[in-house]
Amino acid sequence: MLEPGSFDALTSQEIDALKSAASWYAKYHARIIAESADDPSAYALAQRDRYLALLSGLDKLGVQVRNPLGDARPEVERKAA
Repeated sequence: MLEPGSFDALTSQEIDALKSAASWYAKYHARIIAESADDPSAYALAQRDRYLALLSGLDKLGVQVRNPLGDARPEVERKAA
């Protein structure tokens, strides 16, 4: 049995469906994320970091979604740079 969260168990059709759903979600929430760009609250920062992590993951899967925050990158990537 495969570990939960393993991509090895997914068919190419399932991966395409997940990429499509994540892309839709990212595009749908782009306006909300952009509107909270100047919000310094911990909640808004966490939401932006999770959103940017989603964009980064989609990019690694070959799905390009415009970043509503410009050139901002997830906190993990900023630390590594």
